Amino acid sequence: SPVAPRLQAFCEMRRALGRDAYADYKILRYLDCYLMEVLRPGQPLTREIVEGWITSMAHLSVGTRVNRLALLRQFCRYLSHFDARTCLVSRRSFPHRTRHAPFIFTHSQIRTIMARARRIGPPGSLRPMLLSTLIGLLATTGLRIGEALKLTLADVDLTRRVLLIRQTKFNKSRHVPLSASTARALSVFLNQRQAAGFPTVPTAPVFVNPEGQAYSQA
Repeated sequence: SPVAPRLQAFCEMRRALGRDAYADYKILRYLDCYLMEVLRPGQPLTREIVEGWITSMAHLSVGTRVNRLALLRQFCRYLSHFDARTCLVSRRSFPHRTRHAPFIFTHSQIRTIMARARRIGPPGSLRPMLLSTLIGLLATTGLRIGEALKLTLADVDLTRRVLLIRQTKFNKSRHVPLSASTARALSVFLNQRQAAGFPTVPTAPVFVNPEGQAYSQA
């Protein structure tokens, strides 16, 4: 489209700021394809053009539309520095996203869930303790399930009572502290895991399925 060089420069600027370049690139490609059809050389990005793109996304989910409009809003602000005729997108044009209120489990409920998890699976297997430990870890650390399942043995430092969570949201890593009780429970599980004969190399997953691969949330 006529603004393709600006789109490219905008994408590179956001990547330099640490944004998710791949996600930005996908959205900006959709925008560029649309602008190829409606924007003429020298023509500003007008409100009519913006509203046309909004209309073209009516079949998409609310979350997808919000993400695309948020990036369009930033691009229009960027483009306005080069062309003051550029339409600035208001937040009022964003579709309303309804979020369900989270359910907060009580300590008693969490203990009940963990107790029931310890009764899941064939007798003598690692699965009951694995599920109970995983639930307790999620409850005490606030980890996302995907983050917990990606943990390797190298990511667990029980001496310092800390977990290394690698390359998560926005491709950043972080350390998560463990309480003394959580560290003890994780130590007991890891000892049981080793006794069951699962791999103990640093790259091995903490939570393993019967084949020794990373446990899946599916």
